[in-house]
Amino acid sequence: MRPAVLSSEAIRLRLDLNEAPSDADATFRQRFLGFLQELEWRRYPPEDGSPAREAAASLYGWRPEGTLVGNGSAELLAVTLSTLCQPGAVVLTLWPSFSLYPVLLRRVQATELRYPLAPPIFAVEDERLLSLAARADVLLLCSPNNPTGGELSARLWRELLRLGKPTIWDGAYWEFGTAGEMADWLAEFPHLVVTRSLSKAWGLAGVRAGGLCTSPALAERIHAHQLPFFPGVAVWAAFHAAAADPQLGKARAMAVTAERERQLTQLGRLPGVEVVPSAGNFYLLRRVGWQGQRLAQVLAQAGVAVRVVPELDAYGYVRVTVGTPAEGDVLMTVLQEVVHGLTTGAC
Repeated sequence: MRPAVLSSEAIRLRLDLNEAPSDADATFRQRFLGFLQELEWRRYPPEDGSPAREAAASLYGWRPEGTLVGNGSAELLAVTLSTLCQPGAVVLTLWPSFSLYPVLLRRVQATELRYPLAPPIFAVEDERLLSLAARADVLLLCSPNNPTGGELSARLWRELLRLGKPTIWDGAYWEFGTAGEMADWLAEFPHLVVTRSLSKAWGLAGVRAGGLCTSPALAERIHAHQLPFFPGVAVWAAFHAAAADPQLGKARAMAVTAERERQLTQLGRLPGVEVVPSAGNFYLLRRVGWQGQRLAQVLAQAGVAVRVVPELDAYGYVRVTVGTPAEGDVLMTVLQEVVHGLTTGAC
């Protein structure tokens, strides 16, 4: 639960929703809008979504028949779980992780088996996770993981996938991590499903464009659970524009990664402030001795919105989205004031 201490008008910096630090580039917008201008909006899109699927496959370097698209990766997670999970299925997750997982699992009457990530380093013990995976019917793992920022190693992923169980790799933050080429994983493991998003690196959260890549056989099963004429033309246009210049997304992600490391380095030097290394476009931060709600409230009073993580509130952590360098400097200044007791609510 986020603290409702100020109206939205009082917030100068929104660092609470893992959005991109800048809007979509002008060249992308022109390509996106130009594509939409050429379409007849009175017409339904292709019933099977094939042109959008082909564009997403081109962007991600995968087969069109193994690629699906939807209104955000969360929607694709929902349809995948409805395909893979029978009532009573046991689904392994990390915890804390994406807050929507429990909601989606309740909808398919599945049981969540959680691997707890413990502060301050939120590390995964390989053998322990593998032991839990052996008890699960489906694996649903976010890497880089939101909100903790950690990645599962390539070696651990390989061991998990060799179990042969249906596995969903939530790759919403793939571009910011170190997993490498997605096609290599998909070619080796046909029971692997990877979900992707244009919201983060591409700055398209408002468009709600998500992708899914897997084996053609599994994609066909999942596609059978999607509605026809799905998705709309905006998602189609987004993937068309992104596929025309994939290097643009990579460059944007690299800029965020560089800024993330700069912020982590500088904030880590502040006395009484601790940051957690991250492979996402966000990181965890705490003021030693404070609860997370208190830190979030003080930052909000200074015009900076961060995300309270209920499961980590007692440990003092809040999640911070990586913003622009200028926004990072503002956050640094505000936290310096927190450290020195210059802000309301400080010790």
